[in-house]
Amino acid sequence: MYKYTHGGDVYDESGHFKISMLDFSAGINPLGMPAGALAAAKQAAELSIVYPDSSCRLLVSKLASFESVGENAILCGNGASDLIFRLVYAIKPKKILVTAPSFADYERAGRAAGAEVIYHYLKESGGFRITCELAAAIYTAAPDIVFLCNPNNPTGNLTDMDTLTAIAEACKSVNAVLLVDECFLDFVQDSGTYTAKKLLSVHKTIVVLKAFTKIFAMPGLRLGYAICENSVLLDRMRFYGPDWPVSTVAQAAGIAALEVGRKYIEKTANYIRDERERMTTQLERLGMTVYPSSANFIFFRDPWCGTIRDKLQKYGVLIRDCQNFTGLDSGYYRVAVLTNEKNTRLLEALKEVKAAWQNQS
Repeated sequence: MYKYTHGGDVYDESGHFKISMLDFSAGINPLGMPAGALAAAKQAAELSIVYPDSSCRLLVSKLASFESVGENAILCGNGASDLIFRLVYAIKPKKILVTAPSFADYERAGRAAGAEVIYHYLKESGGFRITCELAAAIYTAAPDIVFLCNPNNPTGNLTDMDTLTAIAEACKSVNAVLLVDECFLDFVQDSGTYTAKKLLSVHKTIVVLKAFTKIFAMPGLRLGYAICENSVLLDRMRFYGPDWPVSTVAQAAGIAALEVGRKYIEKTANYIRDERERMTTQLERLGMTVYPSSANFIFFRDPWCGTIRDKLQKYGVLIRDCQNFTGLDSGYYRVAVLTNEKNTRLLEALKEVKAAWQNQS
């Protein structure tokens, strides 16, 4: 039975938006959508009386320049999740390999296509880091697709290039497609050091996944893209999904966002680093076990309550309870890095929850 498992559910039972709720459950850029992107989206709404460009030609041209790849290496979709499902249906895998914990849609897409899901469990003793043990697991399992999130969700850990190269070599050896999800990588300073784009020219079955959702703060518009040097694979992904995957409004917003992209991303990464460090320090002072993160969210374990998500909602704060991630149990949480003011409100609410728990103990 289908069950929604993601963050960002800020609606009541009748579908109305909870305006007063502070949403830390989804890692959206706290700087907001670039002003030009919002203006372009509003203007493009007038063109919605005709079909959008199914091939997203102007957007693809802008993305090719932005990512320094050829236009034939890009496929746009209705958010990153759309492209995950397209990839799985294009390949029809018998086995997929996913790290645990990680983003739930990898597993869900595999199961939807009838594939066996093999888990590579990350070790808490190692800070849930992805290591070359994953490469060894690939040689043993010989899956058809390997999913890797960098930085990983929900932990925020980065996979370094040496490890990523070893994983890519293992995939090549067993003829597996490697999907590297980099939807959070633009929040990382020096992100170019870690991107799998460096490997595309020698590994034709690597698919790099990116999206405007998080970094450009437009989750409601649904816009993602895949980068791959295998034109046959991209064409199959295009076939295994409906036409017009990206609305006219989303295409226009994406094009406008790219106009300020590099400067906006650099400003964001600097802000996220400073606020993440401040929040990490405060969470540790509250007694949380905080795991090192390079992303725009913080992953931690609560040693003194175990039910803080429900308790925080009474303060108008929504966080991500991670116990429904494969490989985790109760007590693990993920919080986004938002504005300084909102982050302070979260920390103050956590202090209140801790004080109430201590008084009851």
